[in-house]
Amino acid sequence: MDSVKVRNCVIEFEGKKIPLISGEFHYWRNFPDQWQPILDRIKEMGLKVISTYIPWNFHELERGVYDFTGKTHPRRNLQGFVELLKENGFYLIVRPGPYIYSEWPNGGPPDYAVKYHRLDPNFLDCSRDYIKNVCKVLLPFQVSRGGNIIMLQADNEPYPPVESFGDEMGCFRDRGIFKEWLKEKYEHDISRLNELWRSNYKSFDEACFYFHEVCVDVTRPMADRLLPHEKYYWRYADSHEFIGWYARKIVEAVARWFKEAGVEVPIYGNGWSPYYQDFYSLSEVVDLVGNDIYPLEYIKGNKITEDEWLYHVDHVKMARGELGYCWSAEFQSGIYPIRFTGYLSPEHFKYVAFSLMANGLTGWNWYMLVNRDNWYNCPVNEWGRDNEYFDAHKEIVRVAQEVKPWQLEELTDISLLVYKPHRVISPGNWKSVFYALNEADIGFLEYNPQTGELPGTRCLIYAGSDWLPLSIQEQLLDYVENGGILVLFNEFPERDEYGREVNVLGLQLPEGARPVILPVDICFDKHRIKIDKAGHIEKKVNFFYYRTVMGEPIISAVSREAKEILVDIGAVEEKSFIIGYRKKVGKGAIIHIGSNPSASLVKLALYIGGINWHVKASTPGVLTSIYRDRENGSLILYVNNRDEVTKGVEIALQSEALGLDAAKSAKWEEITSSGEYEVSGEDIKRLQLTISGNTVRIIRYPGK
Repeated sequence: MDSVKVRNCVIEFEGKKIPLISGEFHYWRNFPDQWQPILDRIKEMGLKVISTYIPWNFHELERGVYDFTGKTHPRRNLQGFVELLKENGFYLIVRPGPYIYSEWPNGGPPDYAVKYHRLDPNFLDCSRDYIKNVCKVLLPFQVSRGGNIIMLQADNEPYPPVESFGDEMGCFRDRGIFKEWLKEKYEHDISRLNELWRSNYKSFDEACFYFHEVCVDVTRPMADRLLPHEKYYWRYADSHEFIGWYARKIVEAVARWFKEAGVEVPIYGNGWSPYYQDFYSLSEVVDLVGNDIYPLEYIKGNKITEDEWLYHVDHVKMARGELGYCWSAEFQSGIYPIRFTGYLSPEHFKYVAFSLMANGLTGWNWYMLVNRDNWYNCPVNEWGRDNEYFDAHKEIVRVAQEVKPWQLEELTDISLLVYKPHRVISPGNWKSVFYALNEADIGFLEYNPQTGELPGTRCLIYAGSDWLPLSIQEQLLDYVENGGILVLFNEFPERDEYGREVNVLGLQLPEGARPVILPVDICFDKHRIKIDKAGHIEKKVNFFYYRTVMGEPIISAVSREAKEILVDIGAVEEKSFIIGYRKKVGKGAIIHIGSNPSASLVKLALYIGGINWHVKASTPGVLTSIYRDRENGSLILYVNNRDEVTKGVEIALQSEALGLDAAKSAKWEEITSSGEYEVSGEDIKRLQLTISGNTVRIIRYPGK
């Protein structure tokens, strides 16, 4: 038969297309007489794909002796489980490890193997033998051979266990793979490392791993964590890069063993965050990369933690920006222990799925779908009985099958630059730009310049620190010269990675920073916006000050209404000064506004750049995004409200950009609930909606 492929989170073979919407069911945690009732409930839910781990140390009776047919214990009957799934019409994703975690002893490996870290030659030899043996059972069941296995996972959430094996890996002692990795990265030139690390080492053996708790307050949200002092930036960044390299190496090794054993179906890797496991690098050694997502209640959470809305939405956008898709290899459906989350309502799971779909999630594997070990909130229990979560998950499956997120392409002309070393050592204004775009309800993609490719959108917003590697600054200049619009705010690249002053983009440095009392008008040509609440106690902001600028000026006009808070005096007359500029560069332009980014200033920048929005809501706190179905041309509109019931929400649509003809009537169909909206003429440019709290409305305009 033709090869089995995965495209846009869809498995393709023999003319069939199997979207990767699945759920986790661990056969070895249930006796075989429970398997069929559980499968009946999963089938009733509408799922066609099941995923399972295989625990190495449960199937290996003694070194080199395995039971995969249930001879020694019925729950070891892996072969019987796969056969039963095939009889019931289910496809299977297999996760054989070597590591599975899963709150299982040793995380999967037997005692003789777990005493080595994953890239230790001893561990590699042990696990390679296991993979060879488990593949003997799995190979006949591949869909390429008429079976039902569609994909295998190579290892699980791989990372270097610095806490346990730091010395053995050379993170702190004189020898080990960390030191060897540094030598390769810096081409055995210790002077290059010393320049970046601001060190004076005589050899690479003196360099140590530098990451996490010493300089980072991990109790704070991810974007607010305290970061290392500037002196240690590149020690931290290199340690972070080593984590991604280590993950790639073990995934690459296991994927190679699969292929050597005869695996013909796609192979994937997974990680808990595209910050740490380098998803783009992983994608070069496997066919698919999955992101593990476990949000708190309604994503926001009820306490300060890294599990906030920004954190998860950003992960989805980051993965999609790097890979072209975001598939969640473990997507929260229940959680253990419950004290981390508290009670999660059925509506939470609907909100999370639909909200992340609105931000680019293209598929997922629910973990856990079937309860085990008090894994609360699963929609199916150990005996095949449903519960209060069952109908919510069934509804999500129905909507996903109608929406087909794996076929959708987001309609936006805007990207946000995300350079990962910035994010972990000096994020600059990234968080404020991210929130400004969301407050303005402006849809955007994320762009990682480390892929080496230029952004695919007309506009790129810089969100980072005051330094950027020279090669990436040159990449940005190339983007602008070829027609791109680059927008910068108060943080902009003026140094390279070595701290040397560079100005590849030809930016004009401000002559001062001027405080302004609000309200203030910001003007460009004849366009004017008013800012009346921002900055210090929403009354005072700072702007760059320029006497003159190259290109066209952006001007701040201070009103007589602006008064000092404590002494109640204001300006005698209106005062104006230059805070930024637009200048043409090649076929494109650079727009530089010298202020902290805000929703108003982002909108102004897009106006100056001639960048159109496709859809936006009139009501603050309501977020919209719009996609086009690649196969049939239909439009999918997501409307997301994160708080209370909101009436009279107007959704404005750019009819020309979306291909909506005002001369004809349009019929919008509600997918998340029954209903239709038939409009014509000028009304085609807007929809009027009422939105309940913590819900997502999904509406479709059928293609032609």
